[in-house]
Amino acid sequence: MPTRIPPGFRLGAVPPLDAIAAFQDRSLLETTFSWQDMWQQEHTRAFTVSRLAEEALLAFVRDELDAAISAGTDFKDWAQTVQSRLESAGWWGRREVVDTATGEKVATTFDPRRLQLIFEVNTRQSYAAGRWKRIERSKDKLPFVVYRTMHDEHVRVSHRPWDGVALPADDEWWDTHYPPCGWRCRCTAFATDERGLDKLRRAGVPIKTTAPPTDWVEFTNKRTGEMSRVPRGVDPGFGYNPGKVRPTGA
Repeated sequence: MPTRIPPGFRLGAVPPLDAIAAFQDRSLLETTFSWQDMWQQEHTRAFTVSRLAEEALLAFVRDELDAAISAGTDFKDWAQTVQSRLESAGWWGRREVVDTATGEKVATTFDPRRLQLIFEVNTRQSYAAGRWKRIERSKDKLPFVVYRTMHDEHVRVSHRPWDGVALPADDEWWDTHYPPCGWRCRCTAFATDERGLDKLRRAGVPIKTTAPPTDWVEFTNKRTGEMSRVPRGVDPGFGYNPGKVRPTGA
């Protein structure tokens, strides 16, 4: 049975096998108690769901996401299966867990909105990583990468100026601005050549071949105390390219 892209996602033409492989590369399981416990490219090697402290349940959620990405299962069917398991394990709704780093009790909630966020972030990041692998393979013939928004009222103001940015695949701007660039970000990017850029121009797309200036803001990780620079407009934790796996030991 052919693999299909999950309904509702306009993520561009990506060989599904690349997205599947990108997710399966995240073979490690990490229990975390805050989204700040696992930072940026650490997500390319490990899978986590914040405050889901039982490793067996964490493995179940990961396996169901793997199956969904592989089979093209939509969110509704995936969520029904995951909700049923969480309910039977006593994890549906509000629950308190002990933060192993501080010893404090912290609250967490698993509900339909939380499941949707888990599904969207992991699916979009996997397709983005798979798309980048394709970009790398084709950059000799399709040397430019174009940033596109969804062109609707839900596009955040900070992402609108990036629509139509067309830069070489090797430009460092893609290290920090490769979409998705935040929670629930629906922006995408694709490879093209000069003819493709000309076609976009004729269609009225304002192509920008110079990287926009990056306004860096300081971000403090409340879990580690570490300070880092984050591009303004990119949510903290999303300022990396999920298709570029960090070197071992980095």
